[in-house]
Amino acid sequence: MIHIAECSQRSMRKISVALIFGFLMGIAAGLIGVGGGEFRMPVLLYAIGLPVLISIAVNLLVGLLTVVVSFLRRYQLGLLTSHAVNIAIPMSAGSIFGAYVGAFLTEKIPEKPLKRLLAVFLISVGLRIGLEPFLEVPLSLTPLYFPLDMFFAVAIGIVIGTVSGMLGVAGGEYRIPALLYLFGFDIRIAGTTSLLVSIPTVTMGFTKHHQMGHLDRDAAVIAIIMGVASVLGAYVGASYAGIIAEGVLKVLLGTILILATVRMFTKP
Repeated sequence: MIHIAECSQRSMRKISVALIFGFLMGIAAGLIGVGGGEFRMPVLLYAIGLPVLISIAVNLLVGLLTVVVSFLRRYQLGLLTSHAVNIAIPMSAGSIFGAYVGAFLTEKIPEKPLKRLLAVFLISVGLRIGLEPFLEVPLSLTPLYFPLDMFFAVAIGIVIGTVSGMLGVAGGEYRIPALLYLFGFDIRIAGTTSLLVSIPTVTMGFTKHHQMGHLDRDAAVIAIIMGVASVLGAYVGASYAGIIAEGVLKVLLGTILILATVRMFTKP
């Protein structure tokens, strides 16, 4: 009876963590135009206690629900252009291929090196996001035009898609700067375009991980609970895109991500 009660308490704690963090990270994802996978990963690994490969699969499923809702809400608000769609199509094609390759590679890399790679990635993302408001340097790059824009769209898609499939993230934190500086997009249009590209990218990554058996029944329950909360948060966040100061949010999210990752990989 005691064992059953302890299991029930652990389950309720995991559900509560999934709900709370899912909603909060969904808001952040909707505001910035990212999938939020970088912020969910420490929660899935440390607070909920899922293995690395299962965490990646769960993160991709939750991320898929989040980016779909965020994109639809931002599209409804008119934050997308025809030029952005023209760039998103070839970038998505490259991302789909990259996500398949990335997911396939996860079983070729032992868990410990994969976890270290993930830690380096998460901390680098946290630093980039958190320091960006203080280190912004105006770039005077000339936007790319056809056919160079198509080539770079596919190439960027492949690279970020591989990262997405391998580490379970949507990759918006790196896709958005490329859309800003190489293609000359406005920050809000870049965020919406990134979400559009994330949809097929994350779908392919999750599908491949699911085929490889990286999602068990208990993890699926966590994914659905966190996914529902993230969807609600993403809708709220996307509704206020452009209203809340983005710099303040980036500093906060970057700090939280770094602290969470350091704590996750240094705990006894």
